[in-house]
Amino acid sequence: MQGKKPKAVLVPFGYPGYPDSYLTRFTEESVEALKGLGIDLRCSPIVKVRSDTAEARKILREDAPDFLIVLILSWIEAPNVIDVVDEFSEGPILLWSHTMFKEGGEWMTLGPMPGAGVIRQAFEELGLNFKFVYGMPDEEKVRREIGLFARAASVAHRLRHSTVGLLGYASMGMYTACFDHLPLREKLGVEVQHMDQYVVVKRIEEMEDEQVEGLVKEAKENWEIGQGVTDRDLTISLKMYRTLKDLVEEFGWSGLQIKCQYELSKYYKSVPCIPLSMLGNEVPCSCEGDIPLIVTQLMLHYLTDLIVGYGDIHTVEEDRILIGACGYAPFGLCDGRPKVGKTEVLYEGVANCSLYKEGRVTLARLGYRRDRSFKMHIVTGEAKKPRPFREVGCLSYPSMEVILDGSGDDVAQNLTSQHYAIAYGDFRKELLELCGLLSIEPKVT
Repeated sequence: MQGKKPKAVLVPFGYPGYPDSYLTRFTEESVEALKGLGIDLRCSPIVKVRSDTAEARKILREDAPDFLIVLILSWIEAPNVIDVVDEFSEGPILLWSHTMFKEGGEWMTLGPMPGAGVIRQAFEELGLNFKFVYGMPDEEKVRREIGLFARAASVAHRLRHSTVGLLGYASMGMYTACFDHLPLREKLGVEVQHMDQYVVVKRIEEMEDEQVEGLVKEAKENWEIGQGVTDRDLTISLKMYRTLKDLVEEFGWSGLQIKCQYELSKYYKSVPCIPLSMLGNEVPCSCEGDIPLIVTQLMLHYLTDLIVGYGDIHTVEEDRILIGACGYAPFGLCDGRPKVGKTEVLYEGVANCSLYKEGRVTLARLGYRRDRSFKMHIVTGEAKKPRPFREVGCLSYPSMEVILDGSGDDVAQNLTSQHYAIAYGDFRKELLELCGLLSIEPKVT
């Protein structure tokens, strides 16, 4: 799962009254710093007078970057900046102002901060989506802030070119799994392509057993297979995996959501737990038709380039929570060989019984506010092996016990649903940066 480099256009702004040697030197140092952050960068010529803006606008049109960097090198004439920004008024903008520098034991300035003061307020009044950073290219704080912004801007761009496959819709009346299609497209950029689960069943029934013989053989060699799981169970489950994988590739889906209850779990008698646990190593996916969940998973995946999973929060205590789904976890996040078993209580089919690995984790969940704007709940902690538990009559769930950085009650009072996306690592800063770009109200507990 290789991520792409953030792509940006840098437009440096100066003033004709200052020596070109300074403007050129500081531009080159800025370019070097930005490329050192892994940014795929194109730099326009320095804009000093109004006629210089035409070339910068042309580059913006040609490159279609993830974000624009407005670099204030010195005092500037504000209309020159706005003339360029008009070409990119809908995209994220990094407003970067240089500051003072030391030369020959003396502090010097070209007046960039006064210029930036004019531009920052102008951007605010124009309603532009921007972040303001200030400092010289060699300052660690500046590089850190730009790096966070670059990753968030790249994710925002990728979301606007992402399509989620939705097979079925929200399970069992889960209001929090529902979504508003057009506002989702407008605000976050994600498209949803909906089909019924019938397409899955039909393709499974049309597939010959021989087409998954190799997968069945690999499963029997590499999985710990529980009592009662037959070759026929494995064949149907692996046909479903092949079907879902084919659909993802055929339609170019960035993520997949499928409704299991009750069409697949009760009527077809084969849950998608194992197919999703396999496919989750390749593309973000989850079940029960929960669109806010899969969009959260996409965000985490794009930010981290990691496999992401999800789980239900089953209990909250003073300093910890227990989280796990009823038969799903990406095999790549499980501890040791995959463990699978046969279930016939609450749902039917072959399910994942593995435990999650231990390690630092971030849990997150998108939700709606009353006015239908978006919010996000973010939780961090240390994943440990869970105490032995099971839902009455069911197999053991893929799960983890998370020792929280915050308090359990804060988590409980901010629950945004039962489903939370899971990524290994601490990504609070990255998620907060993305929330800022996308006008999502964050809550960290």
